[in-house]
Amino acid sequence: MNTGKGHGDAMGDAVEKAEARAAALDGVKQRDAFISYSQSKNAALAKKLQRGLERLAVSRFRRMRMSVFRDVTGLPANHDLWQSIQRELARSRYLILLASPEAAASPWVAKEVDYWLRERDTEHLLIAVASGEIKWDDKAGDFDWQKTTSLPRNLAGHFTSAPLWVDLREIEERAHRSLRYPPFRAAVATLASPLHGRPKEELEHDDFRQLRFVKRLTWSGVALLMTLLVLAVYGFFDASRQRDEASRQRDEAVAQARISASQALAARSGQLLGTSPNQAAQYALYADETRSTPESRRALAQVVAAAPYARRRLRADADSVTDKESATRPAYTDVVLSADGTTAAYRSAFDQARGVRLYDVRSARPSRVVRTEGTPRALSRDGRVLATEVYLNRVQLWDTRTGKLLRTMATGHTEDLPHIAHGLHALALSPDGRWVVASHYTPEGEAFVVAWSASDGREITRLPVSDARVGLGFSADGSRMTLVDRDRQEVREFLTDSARWEAARSLPGMPGSTAEALNHSEVLLFDGARKALTRTSKRAEVWDLEQRRRIAVRSLGPYEDMTVADGKGTFVVGGQDGTVRLYDAALRPGTTLGRLVRPASTIAMSADGTQVAVASYGGEFNLFTTGVRRGQQVPLDEKEFTFRDLTPDGRMAVRRTEGRTEFWDPGTGRRLGGIPYANLSVNVGDTAYTLSGDKRYVGMLSREGGEDKGRFDIWDLRTGKRTDCGVAIDGVPGGLLRPGVFFLPGDRYVVGGWNGAVEVLDTRTCTRSTVTEGYGNLALSGDRRTLVLLNGVGVDTWRWDGDHAFEHVAHTTLPAETSPVSMGVDHEGKQAAFSDRESHVYVVRLDSGRRVRATGSLPNYTDDVAFSRDGSLLFQGFMTENTRGVRVLDSGSGDQLDVWTTDPPAGSVQPNEGMQVVPGPANDILTLGPDHKVVRRTVGVEAWHDLLCGLVSQPLPARERDRYLKGVDVEAPCS
Repeated sequence: MNTGKGHGDAMGDAVEKAEARAAALDGVKQRDAFISYSQSKNAALAKKLQRGLERLAVSRFRRMRMSVFRDVTGLPANHDLWQSIQRELARSRYLILLASPEAAASPWVAKEVDYWLRERDTEHLLIAVASGEIKWDDKAGDFDWQKTTSLPRNLAGHFTSAPLWVDLREIEERAHRSLRYPPFRAAVATLASPLHGRPKEELEHDDFRQLRFVKRLTWSGVALLMTLLVLAVYGFFDASRQRDEASRQRDEAVAQARISASQALAARSGQLLGTSPNQAAQYALYADETRSTPESRRALAQVVAAAPYARRRLRADADSVTDKESATRPAYTDVVLSADGTTAAYRSAFDQARGVRLYDVRSARPSRVVRTEGTPRALSRDGRVLATEVYLNRVQLWDTRTGKLLRTMATGHTEDLPHIAHGLHALALSPDGRWVVASHYTPEGEAFVVAWSASDGREITRLPVSDARVGLGFSADGSRMTLVDRDRQEVREFLTDSARWEAARSLPGMPGSTAEALNHSEVLLFDGARKALTRTSKRAEVWDLEQRRRIAVRSLGPYEDMTVADGKGTFVVGGQDGTVRLYDAALRPGTTLGRLVRPASTIAMSADGTQVAVASYGGEFNLFTTGVRRGQQVPLDEKEFTFRDLTPDGRMAVRRTEGRTEFWDPGTGRRLGGIPYANLSVNVGDTAYTLSGDKRYVGMLSREGGEDKGRFDIWDLRTGKRTDCGVAIDGVPGGLLRPGVFFLPGDRYVVGGWNGAVEVLDTRTCTRSTVTEGYGNLALSGDRRTLVLLNGVGVDTWRWDGDHAFEHVAHTTLPAETSPVSMGVDHEGKQAAFSDRESHVYVVRLDSGRRVRATGSLPNYTDDVAFSRDGSLLFQGFMTENTRGVRVLDSGSGDQLDVWTTDPPAGSVQPNEGMQVVPGPANDILTLGPDHKVVRRTVGVEAWHDLLCGLVSQPLPARERDRYLKGVDVEAPCS
């Protein structure tokens, strides 16, 4: 059955049996078989298998004798899908399970198998393996479930001996699904034999006999066909013309249907943007998969902007939680994160797998499942050791690389505990994984803190405390463990090297624990256990444990969970409305990372505060990054850069100080080198820099302040010295945004504008050749082969011949009213964009001269323009009186897709600081705004597609597909 169907409401066994009896209507004609399969994976094979079973050994001129059910061919238009399926199961003599990993994971296949096992028997269950593995364990008398991947787990224990199954894997791989293919015919005959009650060989013989009869009849008609051939040729050309016309009209109709469906899906995405970003992403992906249009690209851009901090959605929210909740515990999903942010471990009440799942955060891919019954409580700093809590009051340590159990430690009080005393309250694992500390209650209601040696599981110390809700934490080097007992208003330290406790120190004024829910009354230690956060459901306080004083306090709204970054001192709070929000070290609210469907049950954070893992009461599990909005800040050794410090090609960031200029690579964050020269009297906009392909040499063109004279020189970044080849400049035209100069492929030649002409400089011979007389704004394509010159309203294009010269290939004019101030060229040199003083943007196809003017809001002032790598999108920096940001434009239509504003708020910026936008490495652009940070932003339709598929990968529900895509063939975009 289809894995994309909705889960349906949970039903008890009594209800299902009643519906099954109602489904088995008297007098309804029986079917011979029911095929259960994954429609997303094996639909084509199921269709051919159904036809093969119905046509095998049947005359081609007689009605089919077999009746085989497959859902898409037989289901009525009934809103109660499961009842319809039960009716078909009840009237079928056999169930054929088309086994595959996708079918094994399908909840619908599981329900169909459950029904069959409950109402029928395994003797009437036939298995055909389409993919995956299936293996029988003779010793266990069951399938080997460690190696079997193609069968649903509810078949476990229902077979007493190895059943016979048909292997279709080679047939599926080769896609030979015809009865004319002997292996496929043999497999169909094997399945059909019990259905017909006849031997397999007899069925194959009858089928072969029918095939021979058809062949004889075919040859008898050949003579007649030859007679009619002349007449057919006569009408061929006219019929061909009519077919071509009909085909053209049909293609146009299909194309229009796809465009309409794409636009409707994009509109629906926009409607859901504010309330459900994940659903909005789903519709945007389907819109672009159906037909890429400006509307679909707008939907993608807006969804990417709506979830700026989401990194990966590892698990979706459950449709229902009622069957997972109990009277004493809600539907938890527990998650922990290693301090280095590389490994996450989680266990969910909604997960069918038994154990704790491990994820590689960097790739957001599962690494393994640790087979433990425990709950994840802590990871070592490097993520190699996992500590789980196991019922009752036990701690287990696991090797996350091998999944093996290392050690089990018990508190010594694991029986006769009242329910309120169940569980370890505080638990800490040292960064190196050598020490484990936990707090717990005894049957008498006393509370203790216990420390164990992880190497051998020995209990090292046991200390009585006032309440198990204490704070526990290790220093960064693991040399000391800090205990905060807030009911006693004291702090103590345990020295791990000497295994002894130091004397307690008082914490006057620290509030004690409350009688409210335990998970809202705890102490979190951070900053190497030098600071502590005490919290209740409505209030949080930050304490400096060394100075023994309160340093911050804040009343909080209703929330479910809270955590702190150990090294960063920032907090994450999960609100009861599902909001996940950052707070700084002073408990001031900051960025909202995202919103879950249900409240967060647990939150974990890396020590540096950059990675956040959040799990909800509905099983939803998301990874967030706290980096720069819609991008990742390039570190560049923590240096600050100002507007215009990025070169137009995005290959360098330039930092000038008194008497020195330094160059940085924004792609890697690495310093390239420096030169002992910086003319600070020259505005950076009047200076041009270019980097050689091997990143060894920098060319610098600069004019003297207030004059039209200057120089172009090439500097060796390894030595910091000027080379012998340079150009004295007698004429640098004024009124330009900045001069242009570029290394060409191979690094031997440099093209630039000086002395009233555009020239190519041979750096080996230090000779120059003229490309064209006159000068204007210069730009070079990303592949460094297409040169574009803007002079007045004329645009001239040259292509580099790969040897030593440029060839003029096109001239285009811009509208007379334009006043271009900047331009950009796409990577392959196919189109250029020009931003004018009226804030308009013109996109010009350099081969045809076709022009498109961008639409949308016009900011007060616009600046740089840069294309995405594929040329489909255009990004324009802008500034207004109150804000700075980037406009996202469709280069093909000129439509404005979205507007991205900057972080931090523009109230802190200087009036003359705009937003610089230049091409970046790979599929990125680089921006430099009022925060003085270079930010690398991944852009482009394909890049956004990959990002959003990580957030929501499941297909549209069947009802929504029918609503928007009925009659339109569209693959699931994230398959």
